[in-house]
Amino acid sequence: MKKIALILFSIFMLLIGGCSNNSASSDVDANKNSESEKGLTGFQVSKEPIDLKIHLHHFDGQVIFNDDWTTFKKAAELTNVNLKGVAPKTSTDSQEAFNLMIASGEIPDLVHGTKADLTKYGKEGAFLPLDDLIEKHAPNIKKYLDEMEGLKEFATASDGNLYFIPFIADGKAQKGWFVRQDWLDKLGLKTPQTTEEAYEVLKAFKEKDPNGNGKQDEIPYFSRIPESLGDLTILWGAHNDLYLDGDKIQYGPYEEKYSTALSGLANWYEEKLIDPEIFTRGAKARDILLGNNQGGMTHDWFGSTAGYNDLLKDQVEEFKFETFAPPQNTEGEKVEPTVRDPYGDKAGIAIGYSTEDPVKAIKYLDFFYTEEGRRLMNYGVEGETYDLIDGKPVFKDEILSSPDVPTTLHEHGSQTLFSYHQDFEYEKQWLNPIALKGIEEYTANNYFAEPLPPFTFTEEEEKKIIEIAADLKTYRDEMMQKWVMGAEEIDYEKFKNQLKNLGVEEYIELHQKAYNRSSEK
Repeated sequence: MKKIALILFSIFMLLIGGCSNNSASSDVDANKNSESEKGLTGFQVSKEPIDLKIHLHHFDGQVIFNDDWTTFKKAAELTNVNLKGVAPKTSTDSQEAFNLMIASGEIPDLVHGTKADLTKYGKEGAFLPLDDLIEKHAPNIKKYLDEMEGLKEFATASDGNLYFIPFIADGKAQKGWFVRQDWLDKLGLKTPQTTEEAYEVLKAFKEKDPNGNGKQDEIPYFSRIPESLGDLTILWGAHNDLYLDGDKIQYGPYEEKYSTALSGLANWYEEKLIDPEIFTRGAKARDILLGNNQGGMTHDWFGSTAGYNDLLKDQVEEFKFETFAPPQNTEGEKVEPTVRDPYGDKAGIAIGYSTEDPVKAIKYLDFFYTEEGRRLMNYGVEGETYDLIDGKPVFKDEILSSPDVPTTLHEHGSQTLFSYHQDFEYEKQWLNPIALKGIEEYTANNYFAEPLPPFTFTEEEEKKIIEIAADLKTYRDEMMQKWVMGAEEIDYEKFKNQLKNLGVEEYIELHQKAYNRSSEK
């Protein structure tokens, strides 16, 4: 299927490539129907109702645009633009659905996709460059691009054009530390404050039967995401990837501290303080180990992890899974290595090259960057999913009482990965109080590591970085697993030499150059 799609796309690109000139096409296309309509009121984009087609298919078919979504029906009432979904309803592979749409050459008016896909095919002519359209017809999007730090840099392709309008996440806290408070209480232990204390707590969980079943079956530290074991390197002052040190870009695994961190994790694993199946247990690790009253500590997303306090309250007696501050690492710092990136979903909406009216399309997208449009995408339709109380949207009880609020909102079209700015206040309304407490603590104390800024690369730099990054990640993850599990003795000099052979120094240098360019603006 993928080979067929590639052949079809190659033919499509040959057909449109010869007449495509991205630097000028936005001006040409914008003039097709760019005459300003007089007599528009409110948020209207057109005097008469019009239809635009959209391809929106993500989470492998869990969210596919539905013409009956009330959020977008309300947007149609306000703008006179009605969206018609064209993504296949039966597909369970979002990437394949996108590839087939591209290969067909029938690009709809609006297309949801990843930054990588939308910029790649935008540069090849499938999507319009939006810079001029935004400058002339989208004042709300323009305001975001001008005022929101890093947004323009993130969204701009290596050829200097902007081919999509991103989804922008809100909030700062992402992951945090969780520990079985009921186990601490039973064993008379305090919440760990340092890396050494965390070790002692895990050791007690392993040896002192906190679940009280007479067996040594506790799993002191567990994770549903094997790669997230890299987050724990911060306990020894190390980093698992690129990070910002002052104004210098560094690559954590290329530093001696990484060897120390992996040695520490290997010791924990050898002592069975880390789940022996951490690399294979998979996404159900929390369900299994917490549900079986075996899991003791983890580092995971605040919202979903705190939710187990509600899910298991009738299943596990006295169950308490509480958040706690990052343990002070061996360098005397409390650092949370993850932070919610506003552009971390790396997705948004592009405008197809053959749309009949690019101006109306960009004006429609601009609506979602108004206060009204943003509220609509975050909360849904007033009177249906929320009420305005003292000027603030408050979800109705039937929304808050649903077992999965985000999924319930998706059924109305809200909180989808469209193009708008998320509002973290929506999340606060349904988060477990334990999650809120953790988020507030991490945010108030600013435990977060300095996030990397969005980088803008030249086309040549981008190709090289993609090539090197894949090799570095594969080798790093492979060696982490071998070292932690004890399958191979740690030989850091050999590891460092191989990173060098894979191009790590050029990788760092290219990011440093991009960072310097951004800093000079």
